Amino acid sequence: MATPNDYRAIARKTDRPMWIWAGCALTSVLLLFGVGIFVAITLLNKGGTSAEGELPETWPSKPENALRPVLMPTGEMVAALTSETGAQVLCQAIPEQRWEEILGGRTLREASGSCHAVTAQFDVTAQMIPALPENTSRGLPTRTTVAGKLAVIATEMGTISLSVELIEVAPHKGASPVLNVAVRSRAVKTPEAEGKAKALAEALIAGAMPPGPRLPKIGEDGEIAPQPVEAGPLKDKPLPVMSWLLCGELGRALGVPADKAKPTFFASCELNGTTADYSALSSVVKPTTTIAGRPAQVNGRGVVVQLTEDPVGQTLKFKGAGDLQALAEKMVPPLLGP
Repeated sequence: MATPNDYRAIARKTDRPMWIWAGCALTSVLLLFGVGIFVAITLLNKGGTSAEGELPETWPSKPENALRPVLMPTGEMVAALTSETGAQVLCQAIPEQRWEEILGGRTLREASGSCHAVTAQFDVTAQMIPALPENTSRGLPTRTTVAGKLAVIATEMGTISLSVELIEVAPHKGASPVLNVAVRSRAVKTPEAEGKAKALAEALIAGAMPPGPRLPKIGEDGEIAPQPVEAGPLKDKPLPVMSWLLCGELGRALGVPADKAKPTFFASCELNGTTADYSALSSVVKPTTTIAGRPAQVNGRGVVVQLTEDPVGQTLKFKGAGDLQALAEKMVPPLLGP
């Protein structure tokens, strides 16, 4: 694009008034700006799920985001789920009909790191987060209450963001005790968005927190008290329940009582110097063998078993003395389940 100096030079050569060339420059800039806005809007519409007022033609947006059968938590355990399981739970905590009653029309849902719902008018996400937000780029959120619980609400970039503290847990303890519901109007900005966010949050709280157990007390290093639980697979269990399951299987595999085990909130357990640790998102596994039919990496640092098809997905890690590969062979099958 020509610079102001270029236009001055042209004016000198042609003897035309400077204001004419300045006008040309301004017109060029405005035209380019208008084209830029048009392109940006076009790209946003193409990059989104669909044009405003219409439902997406393809749903879910990715096959792996489809809803699937999932165990529903009780009590406070919704605050102790992995992000993907938590997203599945929130999407299914209330029936589809209830989603549509609240949002005012046919609703499509999918789950990845959060529950994502789309109607012709609204784009909604719901997820569990570690703490109430303290501020936003537009200042402090407004305090309010939802379902009798402390909440904060803020508006940013046309999105209503409502966060509700379901359980009083200090941040950085590993739990995600805050429900965040974000509602964005896909068409013209509407004052209904805030009401929709509050109504949806109330419904999700009721659906995802039926009477049940409280979260275990979490120590400074994430430790929790041992607790016997019925043996079973790890899939979709709350993190502390995973820890107790790991403790039980460690005890059986080592042939020692599990009451001296040291579980943590983070889906891990240590017993007699041996540690079993579950990870929902692991570093890449480079298989050297198989354990219980699953790819596994065995080296001097321990044993890592890949639980899913994704090499950076869920894993079980074993560390300590003794024959860890043999230990893993005993523990992995019941933790994988049928």
